Amino acid sequence: MNQKIFERKELMDGIYFNAIGETKFKSGLLSVRFITPLGADTAAKNALIFPVLSRGSQNFPDIGSIRKEEESIYDTDIDDAVYKRGDTQILEIRMRVLDNRFAIDGMNITERAMALLSDIIFHPVTENGVFLEEYVESEKQMLIDDIRSQINDKRRFAMQRLNEEMFADDVYGVCELGTVETVEAVCPVCLWKQYREMLSRARVEIFAVGNFDFEALAETFRSLFASAERKEVYKTETKPLIPKETVKTVYERQNIAQGKLSMGFYTGMTASDENYTAMQMLNVIYGAGVTSKLFCNVREKLSLCYYCGSSDNAQKGFLTVNSGIEFKNEKKAADEIIAQLDEIKKGNISESEMRDARLALIDSTERIADSAANMLNWYFSGVMNGVLLTPAEKRAKIEAVTTEDIVKIAQNIRLDTYYFLCGKEENV
Repeated sequence: MNQKIFERKELMDGIYFNAIGETKFKSGLLSVRFITPLGADTAAKNALIFPVLSRGSQNFPDIGSIRKEEESIYDTDIDDAVYKRGDTQILEIRMRVLDNRFAIDGMNITERAMALLSDIIFHPVTENGVFLEEYVESEKQMLIDDIRSQINDKRRFAMQRLNEEMFADDVYGVCELGTVETVEAVCPVCLWKQYREMLSRARVEIFAVGNFDFEALAETFRSLFASAERKEVYKTETKPLIPKETVKTVYERQNIAQGKLSMGFYTGMTASDENYTAMQMLNVIYGAGVTSKLFCNVREKLSLCYYCGSSDNAQKGFLTVNSGIEFKNEKKAADEIIAQLDEIKKGNISESEMRDARLALIDSTERIADSAANMLNWYFSGVMNGVLLTPAEKRAKIEAVTTEDIVKIAQNIRLDTYYFLCGKEENV
């Protein structure tokens, strides 16, 4: 891959170092991702760990001192995130750091930035041996505000509710942020216990993208985790969706002006399947983009919705269609969404639809090299899915997909869960 090189090695049990060499970026990217089982009793605690850690460490006890240190290291930027992927909850802290080549004062920028990162992760500011109550309570309120904000974003709310109903008996139905009730129940002592559990049992995927001394960086991380008292690593297997025997239908009423129709389909296709690229092509043709059947027919031609699009899930083997509609158009919109899927099953896919979908996927693949974040996410997905491909190898797979491949896959797709968020006064 010319200057781009991907190497992966296990530093110790359950801790992996992934190096992606690239000299064209002025800044490198370091990401530490802790992979834990997704669970209703731990989601809220896990979601709070890095926000609380980022409030202060032993050497930099508050946000102000952390920000001042970041600025002194050529505006190094540290951020955190939490999300779910399959049946796992991923806790990430990442740092963008200027390449040492551009230091004008001889500073070893990477070394200085790593000192800050390690202080935040491994040496948090404490009180009576646990997290500061002030920091915990502040971050709890912000997380609660984020959870409650979903109710005001009806599109996001409907998608979350579809997920909860579709996976009511599956851990994937758990929100990665937890619930208001589980967040409120978190205390400094139990959060500290969960933090220590994360350090000792989570699978850790460390990524370094850029022009680093990867050997030195790997040894630094190895020494840091050597003091973490590692125990047996969590098992984090993801189980694909088991389709329901009959379609689950849910109507929910709120005082809203626009209906939100969310439909979940079983596909049986995950990223580990040999023909998953054909599933991606199918999704683009069906509803992911302005040339898709849903956009051109349901939205533009028939004017049955304000928006309508599809998205496939590579870990659990399902596809969703989300749309905003007038209440009176519910049945027409739902019928047409199904009808457009039936068109694919019948093989009614034009050459232009195939071409546009292929070009869209190839374009997204070629953009991987445009940023360190894109490259990190590409290889992280490969690691998690157990399918490591270069962008060039992926492009070859995209170009090899035929109409017949797509039609064959479409035959197994069927509606699993139907969710409609409608108005209080409508008779459905």
